[in-house]
Amino acid sequence: MAAAGDKSEKPTGKRIRDTRRKGRVAKSRELNVAVTCLGGSYALYFSVKSIYQHMNAIILELWGHGFAAAQDGGLSQTLLMELAQHFFIMIAPVALVIMALALATDIVQIGGFLVAWEGITPKISNISPMRGLKNLFSPRALVELAKSLFKLFIILYIVYLVIRDEQHQFLPLIESPVADSITVLGNLTLKILVRSGLAMLILSVVDYVYQRWQYTRDLMMTKQEVKEEHKQSEGNPQIKARIRSLQRSLARRRMMAKIPKATVVITNPTHYAVAVQYHKHMEAPMVLAKGQNLIAQRIIQLARKHRVPVVSNPPLARALYKQVELEEQIPLALYRAVAKVLAFIYQQREARNRS
Repeated sequence: MAAAGDKSEKPTGKRIRDTRRKGRVAKSRELNVAVTCLGGSYALYFSVKSIYQHMNAIILELWGHGFAAAQDGGLSQTLLMELAQHFFIMIAPVALVIMALALATDIVQIGGFLVAWEGITPKISNISPMRGLKNLFSPRALVELAKSLFKLFIILYIVYLVIRDEQHQFLPLIESPVADSITVLGNLTLKILVRSGLAMLILSVVDYVYQRWQYTRDLMMTKQEVKEEHKQSEGNPQIKARIRSLQRSLARRRMMAKIPKATVVITNPTHYAVAVQYHKHMEAPMVLAKGQNLIAQRIIQLARKHRVPVVSNPPLARALYKQVELEEQIPLALYRAVAKVLAFIYQQREARNRS
């Protein structure tokens, strides 16, 4: 059986959201490198012609105007702008493809855009030499070092295989035109990049699975942590019950304070009691207080203390208690019955006044 301190419980949604807010997500950097390497390689391949043309344009600009400008004291602003324009157009397509692929890979891995201000805010506590040394020799750092060495070995082996297979093309390059040499070297570079990218992609998928497993393991919780989080999210049941009890008590006191303003209290006579108020400026009679059993008895006691008439009418008392909420007017269906009670009260009051 797992001990109370063992992290045997899967992370809750709240824990995952909290760590995500701090910028901690399951992510493989190798996957970004692999995707951008492959995408960038193909973008470079399809842009070779454009790059070659702009390189020629840059060389011609420098050859035609650069030397003359240098003799006059430096390159002109117009020439610099033209060179910068050629350079930008030359690298822009490849750079845009790489940036778009890097962004898309991040979005897929972390499930959308994420700006974790809490995670990027600098903290003095993070600047600690001892903490840095501890992280440097941690098991995770050793795993990352092993991964890096393995990737380096794979890439060097791929370079070796490509050069071994294509070495027969190197000697003829000595007598070939520059354009042909550039084409051969470009194809050779593309093969190395694509094969390295494919190898990295396979490794990165494995790494992503590992990163997900490591991320989940780091967020595992003890049973006590789950209980504490549940209390924080849902509220301590005892505290919530206490709050509800206090709220009911306050509402009851406010209700009892209105009984002296009542015109009549209609009773069951002991199980139900409903205090009703009515005066000539009101559209209809209103229920000020109501209760059952002990509360009903308390309403009757307060009514008698403040000389509010108490009338026994069990059917009407039950109907008012069940159908009318506090501070609500009497429904039309009960008008006649309530009117009879009020008329009886007014008659008694007039009789007392005459006597």
